[in-house]
Amino acid sequence: MKEIRLEKIMEILRRRGYATVDEMAKELGVSKITVRRDLSFLESQGLVERRRGGAVLKNFHQGLPFFMKLERRKSQKKRIAEEAVKVLNSGDVIFASGGTTVYYTIQEISKSSVSDITIITNSITTAWAVINSQKPISLVHTGGSVREGSFECIGAQVMSFVERMNADVFLMGVDGIDLERGISFDSYEESLIAQKMMENSSKVVVVSDSSKLGKLSPYKVSDVDEIDILVMNDSEKSRKVKKVLESMGVKVMLV
Repeated sequence: MKEIRLEKIMEILRRRGYATVDEMAKELGVSKITVRRDLSFLESQGLVERRRGGAVLKNFHQGLPFFMKLERRKSQKKRIAEEAVKVLNSGDVIFASGGTTVYYTIQEISKSSVSDITIITNSITTAWAVINSQKPISLVHTGGSVREGSFECIGAQVMSFVERMNADVFLMGVDGIDLERGISFDSYEESLIAQKMMENSSKVVVVSDSSKLGKLSPYKVSDVDEIDILVMNDSEKSRKVKKVLESMGVKVMLV
């Protein structure tokens, strides 16, 4: 799978610093054409620098770039997005966070029967999905300072904006879901914005693949029983969590 190959190429380059196309093709067990194509993608994301016959790793900060994350568990995320749209209604005003599964959900809204939707977001990538929608979707962006890596806007301007808005739904992507420690984010300022969006929404819908289960990021947004709906891919882990969450009154939709 492409996302697995990309991760392995990054691992090879982290380990060696430089590797030839021939070396990577042999280690991965794929053709040189495939390696060259993958290197072109990684170069477009600013992760590697092509050198004659191979590539070197560029400075790599923590966290994968957003558009590389889009390729990870893509089929799962798209199925989650298709299911999540089913809980939305025409005329809804929707707070939307950033994140790749939210991005795919916005794309699915544009293909669905729901209409007259308004998206309020602090995320540049979510806004980009709205702008490229196949149907008219009203977009309200908070502005603010852009956080590197996540492309979410943060700061006092965003908080002040969100405090004055109300929504029918908060569509939230997350970094971690733990039954005991709650919903968590990697960014403190993003977690504060998410808390305010939750507070000002009638319904909270979390869209997440099951890799986030049991993961604990630094900044807590809420307890798990404060969300209304969790949409997730079906797995052994998510089926176990479904029983516990439903006993707390949270609706869990597995796909």
